[in-house]
Amino acid sequence: MFKQKIGSTKAVVIIPEIYGINQYIKDWTEFFRLRDYDTYCVDLGGTYSYSEGRTAYDHFITDIGFERYEKVGIEISKLRDRYKKIIIFGSSVGATIAWRLTENQSCDGMIGYYGSRIRDYLDVNPICPCLLVFPEQEKSFDVQSIIPTLGQKEKVETHVLPGNHGFADPYGSDFHLRSEKKALAMVEYFLSRTEQSEQI
Repeated sequence: MFKQKIGSTKAVVIIPEIYGINQYIKDWTEFFRLRDYDTYCVDLGGTYSYSEGRTAYDHFITDIGFERYEKVGIEISKLRDRYKKIIIFGSSVGATIAWRLTENQSCDGMIGYYGSRIRDYLDVNPICPCLLVFPEQEKSFDVQSIIPTLGQKEKVETHVLPGNHGFADPYGSDFHLRSEKKALAMVEYFLSRTEQSEQI
């Protein structure tokens, strides 16, 4: 994992999209650093441009896969003794990997942006608070079809915002400024709640 440590008592583990640790993910690293988090970025093997989407997807499916959550979980467990709070943030495939980690005792919270393949893992029952943000439009499935199931899970908060998969990425073609800002406000509130629970 790539890390940026500032000597904090809280950490975030960022799991990227198929494109790897690109500028969008680096922006998230900075976002959390400015909020006093030590940041750890999972390396999924290489960085791809958006025009290489097919190659990046094939690489992820063939060489990485959603089972990567097991290795990431081991790495997070190693961080447990160093931090009072560990948050996992994932975007797209990273959100699905993060979702599969929410049954891990080492996680204190999870934030997922457009984790479309979460639909394949609806049997996961998180033991930590989760914020899931989806777009209204996904090419591969009907987002509203999974919201009732997710809504029945005690620790899960879901939101569906206008836009397509990738709405929060200012470097991508599906960027939706209003939804990006609204989602960011949700993240800020979610983080403040998890930090307050630490003080209780």
